[in-house]
Formats: sequence, C-alpha cells, structure tokens
Amino acid sequence: MVEVNQIFMKKIKREEIKELDFIKIMKKENHHNHEIIQDKRGILYWKPDENLCAEIEGKNINDNIFNFLSKGLNKNSEEYRKFYRDMGYSLFGYWEIFYCKANNPICNNYRKNSK
Repeated sequence: MVEVNQIFMKKIKREEIKELDFIKIMKKENHHNHEIIQDKRGILYWKPDENLCAEIEGKNINDNIFNFLSKGLNKNSEEYRKFYRDMGYSLFGYWEIFYCKANNPICNNYRKNSK
C-alpha cells in the first residue's frame, strides 16, 4: 500500500498534467472522475479512498489481487484498476502496472467498460 500524507497535497486538474505517459492514462481513462493530487515534490497520485485504505491497512494486497484473478479479472479490468486508484497509487506506479507492456503485455486491450 502506498502511504500518502494528504496534508501537503493539492488537487490537480487533468488538463494540468504534462507528462506524456500520464496524458495517455487520462485520455484512455476519461470515464471516471477520480481526483488526482500532487505532493510538495511534484509527484502525482490518485486520491486515496480512506475506507479502502483503512480496510487493507496491514494486510497483504496480493490477497486482493488473487481475488480479482480468481474472478477472471485481469489488469485490464476496471475493478482491478479502481482498486489501485482507491489505494492512492502514484500515477507513475499505476502506469508501470497497467500501461507498461513488460508488466501488462495486453495493455492495449484495455476498454473502459471491461470487467
């Protein structure tokens, strides 16, 4: 789980994002309005869901991943991706997991309504 101290965070509009890989995420994932926040060092994160973070605190998130996989969900499923957004993952980490072909060879198959 990513530890995000929201005290020093500011909300960022999607239009303010300049990194090309992150722009790709914004274009492909324009169906949800998940907030993006930036820390004082300029690192971008999805705004964490406090309820999910409390629920998974101290737990092994691989159990959640196994649960997704056992339901036939993969890295291109919305439920799987939402889990990472709700954890408050950094956009760079999110890109590495879902958009980097080394970690998701079928990343080009993502469709916003995929299950």
